Amino acid sequence: MTGPADILAAYSGAFNGDPGPPEPPDSEGVSPTHTLLAGAGNMAAHKRYPVLDWHRLFEGAADDVSWLVPEFIARGQSYSLVSPAKAGKSLLMLDVAAAIAAGRSALGHPAQAPVPVLYVDLENSRDDIIERLRDLGYDPGDLDALRYLSFPTLPPLDSPAGGRDVVEVANHHGAALVVIDTIARVVAGEENSADTFRALYRHTLAPLKAERRAVVRLDHRGKDAKAGARGSSAKNDDVDVVWQLSQSPGPDGEAYVSLRLERQRGNAHPERINVLRDVTPRLRHVAKDAPLAASERQRVGECIEAMKVLGLPVDIGRPRALKALRESGYKVRSDTVMAAVKARKMAANCPEVDGGMYEELFP
Repeated sequence: MTGPADILAAYSGAFNGDPGPPEPPDSEGVSPTHTLLAGAGNMAAHKRYPVLDWHRLFEGAADDVSWLVPEFIARGQSYSLVSPAKAGKSLLMLDVAAAIAAGRSALGHPAQAPVPVLYVDLENSRDDIIERLRDLGYDPGDLDALRYLSFPTLPPLDSPAGGRDVVEVANHHGAALVVIDTIARVVAGEENSADTFRALYRHTLAPLKAERRAVVRLDHRGKDAKAGARGSSAKNDDVDVVWQLSQSPGPDGEAYVSLRLERQRGNAHPERINVLRDVTPRLRHVAKDAPLAASERQRVGECIEAMKVLGLPVDIGRPRALKALRESGYKVRSDTVMAAVKARKMAANCPEVDGGMYEELFP
């Protein structure tokens, strides 16, 4: 059996210390962008490019964000996860991908129903993958929904053939999430060329997004930490959210991982997610909120009381809660409502862990 010391030794390298993209046509009420209809060349232009059906779209639209991992990854969104080499981004994403596929807790959040995940890996050896999955507590029977491509001989994803293949594979497996590790290894064009990433978006990312699949692509940070991902600045133009990952070692072998929001479309994601990478009783990543200042704790408590007065359900999301509070005359900040919503959900889902803390902080 692998012990904590063995796990720490194996991961010693991992413990070293705007305008968004254009929205592709949605799959509701319109044909996917990558599908070429038979005889399309003979069709009138208005038939080849159908407009959105507003009634269908409004009826099927969710009131709140649909999260695969709360605050970190939303369905249908495109992400860039950027860090220096050997900072542990592959390890974090493997943990998250396996948890989503197995229906287990991801980053410490309540478990959800399992969903298929496609992981395209041109970075990590198969031995490394198996060792990490064992340390994360998985057996082969847990991983049926984790569809893993290890060093696949795919055409470049900035080409029509590569994009077509990945989209077809994701469609075959019904993947809710596609992980690409790492982006530099799946493109043929120059990393410093904006054309490379425009082609990547056109051939791969846009068709995946049109099918409402979340995409997380891993990327290395440049020499200048403030400059973000290395290569062309156009890299970030075709994603919805950019997370910057950094970490610092703890005193007992654990690591503290920070996910800092560099940019996003909309305002659904928090400015920062703090994550503990622990090895006891097994390797895992757990989101840990920073302690609230007394003044903010009071504001969150007052917000929770207001939500109770209005009879808002415990499972309500931030957008609906914020709208209801403001329409009722409450002056509240978006981040305060987000903290209040999270506290109520956590207390309801994990009463044996969080109920006492919830009552103490937010009576």
